[in-house]
Amino acid sequence: MLEHSNYMGMDGFVWFQGVVEDRIDPLQLGRVRVRCLGFHSENLGDLPTEDLPWAHVMHPVTDPSMQGLGNTPAWITEGSWVLGFFRDTDQQQPVILGTLPGTPSMGATPDTGYNDPRSEFSPQKTYAMKPTYGPYPGDRESNHSIGEPDTSKLARGVSGEDHASLMRRRENRLRGDPAAVLGADDDPSDTTGIPTATKPFLTNTNDIDSTNFAAGGGPEERSYWEEPNPRGITSDAKPYIAGVYPFNHAFESESGHITEIDDSPGAERLYREHQTGTFEELLPDGSRTMKIMKDNYEIVIGQENIYIRGAQQITIEGTVRELIKGDYIQEIEGNFFQKIHKNHRIKVGAGKDLITGEGIPGNREEEITGNFGYSIGESVRGWTGGDVDNIIVGKETRTINGTLAINVVGDINVTTLSSMVQTAKTNFALSTVSGIMSMKSGDTLNIKSASNMSINSEASVVETATTFISTTAGTVHTIKSGGGSPTEENSVQINP
Repeated sequence: MLEHSNYMGMDGFVWFQGVVEDRIDPLQLGRVRVRCLGFHSENLGDLPTEDLPWAHVMHPVTDPSMQGLGNTPAWITEGSWVLGFFRDTDQQQPVILGTLPGTPSMGATPDTGYNDPRSEFSPQKTYAMKPTYGPYPGDRESNHSIGEPDTSKLARGVSGEDHASLMRRRENRLRGDPAAVLGADDDPSDTTGIPTATKPFLTNTNDIDSTNFAAGGGPEERSYWEEPNPRGITSDAKPYIAGVYPFNHAFESESGHITEIDDSPGAERLYREHQTGTFEELLPDGSRTMKIMKDNYEIVIGQENIYIRGAQQITIEGTVRELIKGDYIQEIEGNFFQKIHKNHRIKVGAGKDLITGEGIPGNREEEITGNFGYSIGESVRGWTGGDVDNIIVGKETRTINGTLAINVVGDINVTTLSSMVQTAKTNFALSTVSGIMSMKSGDTLNIKSASNMSINSEASVVETATTFISTTAGTVHTIKSGGGSPTEENSVQINP
């Protein structure tokens, strides 16, 4: 059992200030080695960093710091100034209460104590390496330099515009043209913006809205949108209201991860950024900007529900693939426009039976309660494996500027409940390869030729009339049989 006099507080409270020189705790408890002012020598020869005692770091009451719970390990870097106390009377068990920010006037000097010892020029072999981050203090890749407060640039208003992260975001803000000159936030000639889709303009159909230019028709002008300005303001905003000290609470990690909780009046924001530049920002008006610098993966095991009260605009420069294993249901209460710059291919019934591997027939059904119009610039080719049934309640009109050819293997039946008129501007021919050609009229049959008429039969010609036959010639009427003198076999017989 320890002596009561060995407990902190029994023989007084001993506190210290010091500098952290090592945080690679072999026990991985978040301990750090700290060189305490007035207790430890500055001379590394007398007391090297590896001989300093390990100090425990006190966590707040909001951090359980046990069993993997809470914010572990404690985050203090080499070069941090700390305040703490000794929990033993021998001053060998330091406890760190917190860190002390300041304004460093010079960078780390690893050849003396009270400094970050990590350097390729360090006299201590254990710390003689080029650190991935640091040494601290020093000039950081974020543009945070010696001689300015330890407080993040992002938390000091307009100073944040010199932060590497914010500079990169403004330079790379998407305005549509990847070849645009970067950094000119307010120059309209810099770029045009990200293009949106336009409605198709149908020039060869009876589309009143698209052809009536006086009523606002014709080709639709393309619209554009831009990535919002970082922080919701431009770089030269006056007054500068975002990230104002002391209202912006900024967090920066060594590699460049950033979190901001900005309570600046009139510029309240939430922001988080990955060091690669991927970020999410909630702007003062409630808008959200999300930018992913590489790939995005989203997996929803359950159901996803999305409600958008306003419009949605999507611009995709690459290919879009959708695989829907269930039904795909679309209900559009307004108009549906599609504009396809190249080909459009649809296959209905592309599935296969999982057991037999045979194709599964699929149907396509359409019901249009209004008009249907189409315009095809070139050929139309189709193949139908079964029957085609068309019912036209009104009339059908076809205009063919070229040739019409119909090839039918079976019979052709044309029935009309009213008149049928066929007109040819030049020749009109009816023929059969074999079989009988019949013409029958329910009433009078009229055959008229504007010029000569010839009736030729390679066999007999029989004229039969139930009542009478009348033949009239304006001039000469010739009846001839055979080629020579009349005989009994070669003659013209009247009432034989």
